[in-house]
Amino acid sequence: MDDLQPGRRVVIRYSLEPGDTHSTSDALGVVTSADEAVVDIDTKRGPLRIPRPQVLLVHEVPPAPTRSGRTHEIVSAVDLRRISAAAWLPADVSWLHVENLRNEGGESDAEIGLLQKGWLLRSSDSATRRANSCLPVTDSGLGWEQGLDAVEEWYRNREKPSRIQIYSADDSSALAPECEGLAPLLSARGYSPSEAVLLLTGSTAEAADGASNPAEAAAPGLIIDVADAPTPEHFAAWTSQRSTGDAPGSDESFRGLIEADQPCEFVTAYAEHPDGSRSMVAACRVVERSKWGVITNLITRPDLRRRGAGRAVVRAAAALLAQRGVRSYLVDIEVGNEASLGLFTSLGATVRHRSWYAEQG
Repeated sequence: MDDLQPGRRVVIRYSLEPGDTHSTSDALGVVTSADEAVVDIDTKRGPLRIPRPQVLLVHEVPPAPTRSGRTHEIVSAVDLRRISAAAWLPADVSWLHVENLRNEGGESDAEIGLLQKGWLLRSSDSATRRANSCLPVTDSGLGWEQGLDAVEEWYRNREKPSRIQIYSADDSSALAPECEGLAPLLSARGYSPSEAVLLLTGSTAEAADGASNPAEAAAPGLIIDVADAPTPEHFAAWTSQRSTGDAPGSDESFRGLIEADQPCEFVTAYAEHPDGSRSMVAACRVVERSKWGVITNLITRPDLRRRGAGRAVVRAAAALLAQRGVRSYLVDIEVGNEASLGLFTSLGATVRHRSWYAEQG
């Protein structure tokens, strides 16, 4: 069962006795570990161990809300960062936690799924900062200073600069509790923060803006295509429009990041020509994680911007998610990208929090 991956919040229906499908119970919580024999789940009543053969049904559910309100407005900053990270996860990951240190060199975290314990260490030969930074998620059990020492050693072993993705709990500069203790240490050790990256959330139905399916979102003169894999034309466009702060990196590693997650789809607006050919005008990548949609890699041809193609692609992506019952989505946008910020806010998205990449000089 793919939903039984560590870090996922699920409802599990299980039999109380082996082979008895009439006496059952349900458990709601976060999977902490799972193998062929047992599943461990952390519930409000405490940890619960369920023999794997007694698991009857698994249903993944969104992260727990922090207050009442619309779904996309009530999830915590740390859960939003988890979801965003899960949609852009390199092969080389590790979780920094005091309990994991003794298992170093064993089964990789990439093989057992995205956990929710400690600090997520990410490394890739691609140029993207999200795939080459440490994300504090929960208390590492090491303390701030010892934890940062371990992060620096991890990146030093890979001959890379140490980089930390720190974030606020809301649309302010005040760091979230999960990383606030790092601020004085980063300053003292010569880390420099990047410009802010804003995380916005929205309702898929609202962003679809009346489109009941991706095709209905097409702007005049365009057609919408949804595919399971990107084309060479997509990669050419992405590599020519690198994000601010990204240096050239391995194209193969970048391709691995783009194609890694399932379900992962690519929504593209094409212009059709009289000779029957077509050319890409705008595109984005859509990943579904934890019953949320994550929109990344939105691009529009520079000479065709502000003509509705980007808006059509985002509406189509939202309609695609809404069709599947995914009610909320998120997107990370650099604070200087006024065009993308204007587009998403015009479709109802709001800024939930900010993040910065602090890099050691």
